[in-house]
Amino acid sequence: AIASNPAGLGIKRGHQSGMYFPFDSVFTIHRSKRINGFGYDLKYEFIDGKFPDTFNPSDGNLAFGTPIFNNAYCGIKWNKHHFIDIGFLYRPINNLSIGATSLFDDSFNTNIQSKLGFALRPFSNHKFTIGADMLFLQNDPTAFYPHLSIQPLDGISLNIHSNDKLD
Repeated sequence: AIASNPAGLGIKRGHQSGMYFPFDSVFTIHRSKRINGFGYDLKYEFIDGKFPDTFNPSDGNLAFGTPIFNNAYCGIKWNKHHFIDIGFLYRPINNLSIGATSLFDDSFNTNIQSKLGFALRPFSNHKFTIGADMLFLQNDPTAFYPHLSIQPLDGISLNIHSNDKLD
């Protein structure tokens, strides 16, 4: 919820925490936690094999999400690099989510990007999710990003996201 749309923090899921390790050229650890609508995400990069400073992550987010009416949520996220995300999420039925986010500088002078996305759970559970996001930038054409998530066991997720060239 913190990475894609802060409105997702408004969905009651109790206390959750986790770590993930993306496949990248630099060994990276992400640490996330959510409690009662609040959440944070920290990113640590081990550049040149050196252990990062625990109190100065390379990236960090602090977020809050809340319900606004039945099956609709809103949220806001502040990023260490002075960005703010505002998000909305609507789940008309349990296996369909429709969301939108806008990324601003932290003075709200510039809208950097906006996203509109949907996700479908065809088996009506969290084990398999397919969806797509559309990214709108100021001076660029709209980009389309399909994604897939498989959760074989509770607590273990395998996620695939494409880039704009679908390679």
